[in-house]
Amino acid sequence: MATKTITINQIFGGHSATQYYGAEGTYNTSVAIDPDLPIISTDVRTSGFAVPVGYAKFSGSNVTKPVIRLITNPKDANLVYAITTGGRLISYTGAFATETLIGTATGSNATWAEYYNNYIYIFGTGASKDDISRYGPLNNSPTLVDNVWKGATLGSLTALTNTTYPSFRSVALPNHVAYVHGDTSMYFLDFINGQGLVHRINTKKVTDEGDTNGTVVASAYNVLDLPFGFYPTAIGGYGTDIIILGIYTVDTVVNQGNAAFVVWDPTDTTSFKLGPVPLPDPLATAILNVGGIVYMWTGNAVNGVRLLRYLGGSFTKDILYQEEGMPPLAGAVDALGNRIVWGGFSTNPSAGGVVYAYGSKDARLPAALHNIARSTAATTTPLVTAIKYVQQNSNITPKMAIASTDTSAANFAIDQYSTTGTLASYIRFMVNVGIKFNITKISIPLAGAVNSTTTITPKVWFDDLSTSSSPAVINNTNYPSKRKVIYKGSELKDYIGQNNFTLEFAWTNTSPLPIGFPIIIELSIYDDEIV
Repeated sequence: MATKTITINQIFGGHSATQYYGAEGTYNTSVAIDPDLPIISTDVRTSGFAVPVGYAKFSGSNVTKPVIRLITNPKDANLVYAITTGGRLISYTGAFATETLIGTATGSNATWAEYYNNYIYIFGTGASKDDISRYGPLNNSPTLVDNVWKGATLGSLTALTNTTYPSFRSVALPNHVAYVHGDTSMYFLDFINGQGLVHRINTKKVTDEGDTNGTVVASAYNVLDLPFGFYPTAIGGYGTDIIILGIYTVDTVVNQGNAAFVVWDPTDTTSFKLGPVPLPDPLATAILNVGGIVYMWTGNAVNGVRLLRYLGGSFTKDILYQEEGMPPLAGAVDALGNRIVWGGFSTNPSAGGVVYAYGSKDARLPAALHNIARSTAATTTPLVTAIKYVQQNSNITPKMAIASTDTSAANFAIDQYSTTGTLASYIRFMVNVGIKFNITKISIPLAGAVNSTTTITPKVWFDDLSTSSSPAVINNTNYPSKRKVIYKGSELKDYIGQNNFTLEFAWTNTSPLPIGFPIIIELSIYDDEIV
């Protein structure tokens, strides 16, 4: 027999674009593994290792519906706000130690929320989901006030329309997404009589900042008509212009038409200046401006997520495509430094509400796709509905707040990063051999010593994951205080495959002990293989 050595040197290449082939440094798939983190919470450098990531629930009994938005603001820096689809406005201290139910908007409904000029505005409130509530002034004894759009506060304006949008795992795409532009107005979306609309909120100070409807520029219904059949789903800025994403498909089975975007100069009171520009998928759900670069998420309602970069004019560029998952809700995208993150779910190698990332906190490292966090929601139909980088106490280990749902009230949750949370992390490496082989040795370096809370379960799958074998679990009973694990000899005698194998590691328990590199795998090749 001939011998062959497989060496896995690093994972900065992220998820491979294909099941069987990948460039150096890519790997098959993962859940809650982040090479951008240090090997332990007290270290200071990006490790590049397979670091398992734990999150733990901090929300309490007030979260009884999916969280559609997580908001911070410059007025009360110690508070984070969560808004649920049930209209609840909930505050948390910056360290998530205290949860306070501020109130519930009239009608117990909400489709979106946004901070603007000293107030948090909650959209889609009222019995018919056709109004806006707001909470403020944040710098002076704030209160929750309903009926501010149809009522006198913003000028007794025409009711909004609660148009039904597609739902992802029982959570509807928000139909009144808002965006605060550099011209000091907030613009938000609507759809009525077969046509998308843009409305405006503009406020000024009389007693407190933002307490009164604007006069030079006032709040207004229908400041822009969008194309017929164009259901607006997301809105964001591009310099002095505004980009609006929209869909022509409201069915979750049939593609009724691809999504598109328009570009609008808000000083133009007549029409948008560009578009609709078609996008490659039926759904477009989120937009994010990161340092002047605009990213868009598209996909479909069954499986498929595409990340695009806007190049200006009518041009976009594909950054990556995921076959699994759905494009994120508009409030489930964020960025920190050079890393873009978005919420979704995974089914392989494990089901869960998860956060995906593209890029690194250090621009010198490769930009690649990783699955970096998993929510604590149960695993029937999980979905991350909102995310926010809230805490800035350490950019060594960036920390998100992650809101997720699993349709059951008991499983609505907001999670925070935890070094002691129960882990549910996985990583898989797929290796093509192309001839009958026997694995004779697997050498696995660890980024620390195995302890009483370490549980890493390795598994080797053979021939397109059709069969599997499990070496001994890495724990303190089998490998007490070890910093390296080597499987060889008789325990690998039946590790025989015909074409390929997949090496998987699953972390449970609470010890986030990373696997280091290189992982070295030795094979014996059957030179006399007979088909």
